[in-house]
Amino acid sequence: MKKLFGRTDLIIIISVLALSLLLFIPSLFGNNSLVAQIIVDGEVTEEIDLDKIEKSYTLSPKDGTVIAVEKGRIRFSDACCKDELCVASGWLSAKGQTAACLPERVVIAVKGTDKTDMMTY
Repeated sequence: MKKLFGRTDLIIIISVLALSLLLFIPSLFGNNSLVAQIIVDGEVTEEIDLDKIEKSYTLSPKDGTVIAVEKGRIRFSDACCKDELCVASGWLSAKGQTAACLPERVVIAVKGTDKTDMMTY
């Protein structure tokens, strides 16, 4: 009866698994806090560290637009536009998420503080 894996095959498999673990470990221990940027009329007006929020609060960057901020997440809670698509976008709680209220020209962008350029799922 012939063996399924030879010695060389096992060395290659173990090497690939060890390399993949080494590439994954920095993401587990990295300091990746979430920072939300409030952009009004193309300019960043506020940066909020979402991991350091102690108590929930709201802010109004423009008349009619209300943004709710909680620990680890942010969203548009009210808007003066007809369709309120920005409110329907819900909570933003992951790096790379954005929501925009186009009539009011207000954008919420969630950024991470780690050095990773892009992440795909």
